[in-house]
Amino acid sequence: MSKVFSIIGLETNTGIQDVELMGGIPEAEDIQKSQLYKDLVEDCGESEYIMVSVKSYSYGEGEPEDAMADDLDWLKAHPDFLLSEAVTHLQTKSLAILYPDQGMQMNM
Repeated sequence: MSKVFSIIGLETNTGIQDVELMGGIPEAEDIQKSQLYKDLVEDCGESEYIMVSVKSYSYGEGEPEDAMADDLDWLKAHPDFLLSEAVTHLQTKSLAILYPDQGMQMNM
């Protein structure tokens, strides 16, 4: 099985940033349900919007499946692996989540 994961970057309009790995290729709703997003909104609730960057990758052979928590922990412990030729870039997408408390979103 090949594993699919994404590097999620969040930035508020006030300049606060955070980055996390997530399994699969998350949609806006998945990101809004993540602890990363919830923590960022809690820390800067006055933000008018949050810019989201999703860079998705895969590694391994065979049918793709979402990377699980153990896979993500291994990737976090081996950051150089993310830069290796064993990892294939799948896609990059950006979106803005407007008024975080209300959950409105806009794809960019």
